[in-house]
Amino acid sequence: MAEENADDSEPLSRQHSARREHRARRVNAMQLWEKGTIDDRPVKERWSREFRNPRVKKIKDPGERFDKSKTREALVLEVHRRTCVIRFDDGSVTSAVYLATVVKELGEFPVVGDRVLAGELETTDSDAAYSVVRVLPRKSELKRPGPEDSVHRELVLAANIDQVVIVAAASQPPFSYGFADRFLLAADLCGLPLVMVLNKMDLTPELPQDVRDFTTLVEEFIPVSCVTGEGLDRLANRLRGRNSIFSGMSGVGKSSLVNKLIPGADLLTGNVRDRDGKGRHTTTSSSLLDVPGGGTVIDTPGIRSLGLVDLEPHDLARMFPGFFPDGRFTCKYNDCLHLSEPGCAVRAGVSEGRISKARLDSYLRILQATD
Repeated sequence: MAEENADDSEPLSRQHSARREHRARRVNAMQLWEKGTIDDRPVKERWSREFRNPRVKKIKDPGERFDKSKTREALVLEVHRRTCVIRFDDGSVTSAVYLATVVKELGEFPVVGDRVLAGELETTDSDAAYSVVRVLPRKSELKRPGPEDSVHRELVLAANIDQVVIVAAASQPPFSYGFADRFLLAADLCGLPLVMVLNKMDLTPELPQDVRDFTTLVEEFIPVSCVTGEGLDRLANRLRGRNSIFSGMSGVGKSSLVNKLIPGADLLTGNVRDRDGKGRHTTTSSSLLDVPGGGTVIDTPGIRSLGLVDLEPHDLARMFPGFFPDGRFTCKYNDCLHLSEPGCAVRAGVSEGRISKARLDSYLRILQATD
């Protein structure tokens, strides 16, 4: 009897071994398909509990669930948990759900500014009448790293934008060199121009030298004041006809600016905290707003930091804004990180006054964060 049991258990052991080998060989076929490495849509193998009678199930394209006559292209105005607000080309606005299968199986997650294909639902348990079928190809996107406990290595802040507009304050809260540099680097990595708007100019008669140095690195510098109206017309002209993302630290007056530029926006505003001089969050989610005369603004919540995606220390040392204006890396050694290496052109530039000490300090902070 014992020998019979041993013989019966041997095939099961081989089955378990085969299962382990199968798992070890498994790759993310969806990523290969999206990159064009394989032509056919991948399949998912399902096995019974005893690892017998394998069944092959084709991963369905969500678009196949809807009649083409009942699908329409739309623009994403807001994104919430499992739902988003979309606007069709005829101007009508409605809600749409995005199913977990769209996000997980096809790796598509709608963000504000996306063009999507929406299918009309025949029956639904929610108030939404449409479902996001597919996120259409993006012409541009601004990304940041995802949370450490998230499966997503990076998150997209906005899609299909023409420029990044960072709003800073001359004071209250004070100008953050590191925050501005991170946004400048993120815009450069995504191939987007950065416009710097310095608000609350009525509180600062003269700009600090560090701020003046930074303004030479951006596409355009626009000083403004919501109190006196300084620079508002110039900023409106810069936004007109372009799709822009508005971002900045909490308390810099970003929502006040949007209210001035876009009638009817009615965004909440708040003052900085007295105890630490930092801003209060008033914008809680990103939203797309229409600019009078054409163009859009994606208003994002105020954030206090911005990480950088896939930026190696040596890449940072070569591309940091303001170090090598002509694009030529002139340090003696190719792997120079501008720490204490001999022949460092950046350290020499700081000593000679061609590069500000604030720029080097900002670089070192970001370098430390990338290690």
